[in-house]
Amino acid sequence: MKNTYDFIIVGAGPAGCLLAYRLANAFENLQILLIEAGGDNKAEEHHGFGDRNFTLGTAPGLNWGYKTTPQEHLGQREIDYSRGKGLGGSTAINFCVWTRGPSSDYDRWAQIVDDETWSWYNAQERYKKIEKVQQPSAEYQNYVDPGGKVSSAQGYCPNLLRSPFLTTGNREIEVGFPKGWDPDFGHYLDNVYGDGYPRTLDVNCGDPIGLGVLQSSISGTSRVTAASALLSTTPANLTTLTNHVVQKVVVDGHKAQGIATDMGTLYARKEVILSAGALDTPKLLLLSGIGSKAELEDLDIPCIMDLPGVGKNLHDRLFMELVTVRKPGTPHRTSYLMSSPEKLEEARQQWAQDETGPLSYFFLPQMIGYLKSESLMDSEEFKALDPSVMAALKADSAPHLEIISHIGTASVQNPEHYISTAVSLMSLQSSGTVSLRSKDFADPPNLDPSFLNDPFDKRVAIEAVREAVGFLNSPALKKDHVRFAAEPKSLSDSDILDFVSKTAVSMWHMCGTVAMGKPDSTDTCVNNDFRLRGLEGLRVVDMSVAPFLP
Repeated sequence: MKNTYDFIIVGAGPAGCLLAYRLANAFENLQILLIEAGGDNKAEEHHGFGDRNFTLGTAPGLNWGYKTTPQEHLGQREIDYSRGKGLGGSTAINFCVWTRGPSSDYDRWAQIVDDETWSWYNAQERYKKIEKVQQPSAEYQNYVDPGGKVSSAQGYCPNLLRSPFLTTGNREIEVGFPKGWDPDFGHYLDNVYGDGYPRTLDVNCGDPIGLGVLQSSISGTSRVTAASALLSTTPANLTTLTNHVVQKVVVDGHKAQGIATDMGTLYARKEVILSAGALDTPKLLLLSGIGSKAELEDLDIPCIMDLPGVGKNLHDRLFMELVTVRKPGTPHRTSYLMSSPEKLEEARQQWAQDETGPLSYFFLPQMIGYLKSESLMDSEEFKALDPSVMAALKADSAPHLEIISHIGTASVQNPEHYISTAVSLMSLQSSGTVSLRSKDFADPPNLDPSFLNDPFDKRVAIEAVREAVGFLNSPALKKDHVRFAAEPKSLSDSDILDFVSKTAVSMWHMCGTVAMGKPDSTDTCVNNDFRLRGLEGLRVVDMSVAPFLP
């Protein structure tokens, strides 16, 4: 096996797979290496779209299995911090929710890094190059119009052609909806719209405020992963290595020369590019001697670049489940599959035989809603925020909470029919850290997101849960309820915070740990070209670089 390539890409998640694919196809004369610690993730039993709610907990080989440190404001619980392992990264274990987010987040990013490449107008052009949007079946037509509401703004981005290999695309990522349709789901939407909730026909149009039908990364009856979309066939100049662990970046002087691995050193003629995710990319940098000099010296790691921001600024979201028991004969998503491997396997076999059984419910559509909270913006905690953050959260397209209906849950085990609704906190301000336990690359990192450490985040949780309970108690939905099976004792601040403390879990939206800033910034880690400050030949291209939680 050769030990020298032009570009070495570390980590085969969505960023790594896409970049490897683009580079290899754009520059046939260059040799590209994509190296991944996990396996090839080709086992068919983990590709079913109906299994998407279960894969994270039932496929340990596809998951790093991380946990946070005990979280002070979540009852000292160690929160699941799952990260995908193997080709496709977390797209192999996620819930297949495909969301672009609000336009205001992209414009805020562009302003922070002083680069219009990141603006909504230019970002949506990029999305259109990778998305292959499947037109929904006739039953969906009154409820969705993907691509029907797209910004018509025209403009010229001076940096759009800066990276030619990123500006062409073949729409490789299939995006769409489950092929099945639940007639009662249409009635569900009609009812909530009738109660005055706003309708959105395309939650990915840049202005997601309202309730609509969730879009998924789905192809037929299978989940779409970064690997299945981009690595199913590879050009001759792209080498993919799986089951090989990268221990650190090899630096000589002020230039990255390659990577140290379990099979020796591999060299990059041009660049090493890290795409190991917001938890493992900072870990690799720290192991390489790139980070806070004082913290590295405490672990007896020679500091080759004092970059204190590495591993700081960790941001993430939380969600909770509100579960309502349903009247007989009404739509439900009852499932014991999450807690029983045997029943899950039986359900898989039944689905494979005739596309019926428990898994068939998970081939049906879901509602996703993005809402703003006036009570949140009236709160003292909101008024105490930095003015720039206040302005960002006031933007018309910026949601404060997300609601996803018709999900499976392991939190309720009873014979009744129920629907679980996830309520997610979208505008959290707490930040945490990724740090090393030791200089041994085999040790998992210390992961402390400091959930709810910021007083504003507690207020977000309180108001979001109130809004979500109010939604579920709306006349259109309450008529089909028997009772709540999972909810706060009351809607007082203290009871909601107690409920959140006992039940909230990560949304696995970690970001920000190698943050991007303006070209002349001295307190961030990478510039707007993804280049690590102070070193040549080293870039970071995953969600570590996000300057805030988008």
